[in-house]
Amino acid sequence: MENSILNLSLDKVILYLMFLFLPVDMVNGFLLMNEIILPISVSQVLKLTVIFLIFLSLIKFPKHLFLSIFLIITLLIPSIIQLLKNFNLSLLINDLIKISRYIIPFYGFFFFKNYLKKYSVKLVFTMIHFSYIVLVVNILLKHLGIGYPMYKFGDIGSKGFFYAGNEISALLLILSSIISFNLWKRNKFIYVLITLFNIIVALSIASKTSVFGVLLIHILIPIKKPTVKKLNLKALSNVFMVGMLALPAIIYFGWTYVKSSNLYNRLSYFYDKFDFLTFILSNRNVFLKDSLKVYIQEYNFLEKIIGVGQTTYENLNHNRVVEIDIVDIFFAYAFIGLFIFITALLFIGVQAFIFSKNIDKYPYANFVLMMLLILITISSTAGHVFSSGMAGIYIGLIFSLFYIKKINYKNEVLSQE
Repeated sequence: MENSILNLSLDKVILYLMFLFLPVDMVNGFLLMNEIILPISVSQVLKLTVIFLIFLSLIKFPKHLFLSIFLIITLLIPSIIQLLKNFNLSLLINDLIKISRYIIPFYGFFFFKNYLKKYSVKLVFTMIHFSYIVLVVNILLKHLGIGYPMYKFGDIGSKGFFYAGNEISALLLILSSIISFNLWKRNKFIYVLITLFNIIVALSIASKTSVFGVLLIHILIPIKKPTVKKLNLKALSNVFMVGMLALPAIIYFGWTYVKSSNLYNRLSYFYDKFDFLTFILSNRNVFLKDSLKVYIQEYNFLEKIIGVGQTTYENLNHNRVVEIDIVDIFFAYAFIGLFIFITALLFIGVQAFIFSKNIDKYPYANFVLMMLLILITISSTAGHVFSSGMAGIYIGLIFSLFYIKKINYKNEVLSQE
């Protein structure tokens, strides 16, 4: 009994610390934007502390503990080889910190999987709502003339007081999708209102990923996964009716907003300068070509197999990465990293699909499957999704939601909306 209380206390400490993630990221962004560089950022200190505490909480789950240790050691192998090659200890320390961006989603998944199977989900969803409010308030501060722009040139878009602007889009998609999914089950009218609000927030970011991602998610949420026996014509007709009413307004006001801002000039400039593919990928295809050349010419045979680690990869590419997650993982950790990444996504996909066979028991299974496919698509075109320091813990959370059973969903989730 005492051990149970102790374990619950540790889990709650971890969860309460997660409430601080975005506020601390704001502090971190303010310091960096004002060129106050610390040896290790306040955000990294908090996230490494949470990772360590999650590691301690996994002691009672030997399988998860083994996987977490295996993951860290495996990803450090190329860094250790670079240490032996260059005798640069700072390289290993830097890589250890940077690895945290990749392992946070794993640790988050392990933690929330165990938490949601054992305890009340109310505190988890309170954390989601709190994080959403902090994020949205930051983004909308631009309309009051406060915060930092997404793009310095032209003072375009908004990222509030956060530093990593390109990670905000993925975070908005994750948090808004969870809240909207629960609202659709409870109140369709409020769902439409929150959809319109999220589109306004996405337009304020001024990111293609955020705008199209929010639109896609909020169109797909009302559509239940069709089965062989039954095609959800009612759901499709509902979406069609909402679309016929809302989409023209969204397009009109969205286009009016874009044309009245400097974003239109920026898009026009790059559209005229680049071919269509380069425009859509924001020059990432060019970065890919350059990084591939470095991989072929600079990596030796062993490095081509196991990678060179994140820091060496960035140094070889003049501190620039491709910003396509699967590609950056490959160039940093080669075939080992690629295998871990694809295996993890396949596991989530297969589990969500299996759970979706019993949707009456696991109401989030289809939602998780949908978000997995959307995040994979976004990470393949925009990057900084699965390697996001800001969104990482929430990715682990969203992938663990299919463990919520319907009895908890009805009694605790819907009741607090």
